[in-house]
Amino acid sequence: MRIEIKLRPAEEDTVLPFNYNYEVYTQILEKIYLVSPELAHEVETSHADYFTFSRIMVRRRELLPEAGIRVLSDDVSLYVSSHSGELIKAIAEGFLDDPLLKIGNAAFIADNVKVLKEPEIKNEVLFSTLSPIMVRTVKFVNGRMKIWDLYPSDEMFFDKLRKVMLMRYSAIYGHMPEDKEFKLEVLKFKPVRILVRDTYFRSSLMVFRYTGSVELARFGYETGFGEKTRYGFGMVKVIDSEPRREGQE
Repeated sequence: MRIEIKLRPAEEDTVLPFNYNYEVYTQILEKIYLVSPELAHEVETSHADYFTFSRIMVRRRELLPEAGIRVLSDDVSLYVSSHSGELIKAIAEGFLDDPLLKIGNAAFIADNVKVLKEPEIKNEVLFSTLSPIMVRTVKFVNGRMKIWDLYPSDEMFFDKLRKVMLMRYSAIYGHMPEDKEFKLEVLKFKPVRILVRDTYFRSSLMVFRYTGSVELARFGYETGFGEKTRYGFGMVKVIDSEPRREGQE
């Protein structure tokens, strides 16, 4: 289930900081606490990622290299998605009860919350990211263990992504999907670096063709692909769910 939250800048010349993922996460959690403290506690303390959210979509903007994004449009959009209708309902009601969203010195007011129509998910889907996909591994460098962020240019990215998706699926549903196999054909990607609290994560904005398990495709659509989706990583939208015809590029 997925919602779009329309947010109006509280003041003119609002500047949105470049790194806001953790602030958005904590305030989504606060909205859930307003409606269902028990559900919010479960979401906060669980090692499983129950939801994901998009980058804040600013249609008209001006980039200020030292400050952030000056918002020139009348409103911006934030998308939130989860496998749990109960969780999305709590988030929506939380924003209706307390429509304020503060990010640094910027303040936004939620004017409208809309449930989006669910797309048809097939075994071959063209996805585009609404927030970058993050996948990590552990490497030994000079005899020391180091967390290593992976890009799609590294073959290890795909194997690690598959393992992450299976572990996350099992953590939420208590069992493995019936079909565990899928592959990604990355058509283009852009590396980005995002600060969450005091840690930078390298991740990838992507357009990719997904082929394989429908269960994992829907799980990825609902809760995000990759790791740390609760912090605004891995959200995708469906561009096309039609399979390629013979000979089609």
